[in-house]
Amino acid sequence: MAHIVCITGGLTGIFNASIALVKHLEQAGHHVTYASPKDWSDLTNQYNIPFVQLDPWIFDWQEPPLSRWQKFRQLRERRNQGIKALGVENFVETIKELKPDLLLIDMEMHPHIMTAVANKLPVALLCQFLSIWKRPHLPPIHTNIIPGKGLRGQWFGIEWTWFRYGWTKWREYQSERWQKMGVDRISVLRCYAKKIGYPFRERFGFKQSLVPYPHKAIPVLCFNALELDYPHVPHPSMHYIGPMVYENRHESNVEPSTYKSLEQLFEKRQLTGSSLIYCGCSSFNRGNQRFLKKLIEAVSNCLQWDLVIGVGNQLDLNQLGSLPSNVYAFNWTPQIQILKHADCGIINAGINSINECLYFGVPMLVYSLRRYDQNGNAARIAYHGLGITGDIQQDKPTKIRQDIDNILNNQSYRIRVNRMRDCFDHYKHKSVAVQVVKDLLNEHK
Repeated sequence: MAHIVCITGGLTGIFNASIALVKHLEQAGHHVTYASPKDWSDLTNQYNIPFVQLDPWIFDWQEPPLSRWQKFRQLRERRNQGIKALGVENFVETIKELKPDLLLIDMEMHPHIMTAVANKLPVALLCQFLSIWKRPHLPPIHTNIIPGKGLRGQWFGIEWTWFRYGWTKWREYQSERWQKMGVDRISVLRCYAKKIGYPFRERFGFKQSLVPYPHKAIPVLCFNALELDYPHVPHPSMHYIGPMVYENRHESNVEPSTYKSLEQLFEKRQLTGSSLIYCGCSSFNRGNQRFLKKLIEAVSNCLQWDLVIGVGNQLDLNQLGSLPSNVYAFNWTPQIQILKHADCGIINAGINSINECLYFGVPMLVYSLRRYDQNGNAARIAYHGLGITGDIQQDKPTKIRQDIDNILNNQSYRIRVNRMRDCFDHYKHKSVAVQVVKDLLNEHK
């Protein structure tokens, strides 16, 4: 079978999803090596996956203070320093030693993608976003526009939103280019592309949600189900392989005492029939301590509900004050294990948490933090009736309580979630990911 190298940049979300993909490929008989600029060796060892450490890369290089005249005079030297910070100086040698049949690279790792393609290595990209390309009747993923709803949801509203987005991004690019005097991120990538002979200019545009995105012709493996997006004809490069959720995920940050407390809670739920509500907020801002207090107040008098909160590293548990008897707060929680028992998930609109809730059939109360693709993800949850979207700043405890009660008692949410879960199961049982990789391997052969 083939030797496949999986490369991600260091974000936890895409790492967890890629591990699920790696396990699917291993079960199909492929040999997989993991590589990253971030040291994932401890975790990959737990998964029995070989790991190769790549040179560190700096996503947004910051140069030392210089006058504008100095910046102008030292432009070439500054750009060379910016290129060095991309972390690809030894990339080709490291990868060629592995002799891969296929590289699967995080689609936001532009320097590594360009280097691999320029050296004629077989490449496919990994995507955790639902959609990034401009397609008919498909709004940009960063907006909360729902097709057909209101003026913004009509074709002219969607077209105007894309035009405005492209114009805004172009202006931001020009502003950053002027402020950084030629060593902004896009300019450095352009210079590196020219250096290695990669057609960056011809493949650069504003008709996709990721800017820059200079890789039009490279196939993309999307860690999502097409059915979760708005109805549309996908871009020819986009292959939806279904959500990548690994049920045996290792949670190294979770303390043993947390597991013990949760087991007792699960046993209590079986005896009493109480509803379990899970709030995972490790990605919430530090300023959202106010929201957590509103949430605790919302459930405090509903003793038939048990609320589990995982705060991550965003705040000190003591800042939550004295907790009601039906509220349990932990620094880190094993999200996968909790969702297997949960009746309602309260999450931000990150696509990985959404997929994990749907994978285990859990309706959601979703709060977009208005970052990246979260507005679009939340809008799609509302469109498909998979839960309720709230406003993290405006919603009061009464509103939060009503939304939770609606999700728990309105069976329509559970029915729609289970239908989407069936779609997810289809991708898994049909081994769509393995088949797409097999087709890519045959193409390269």
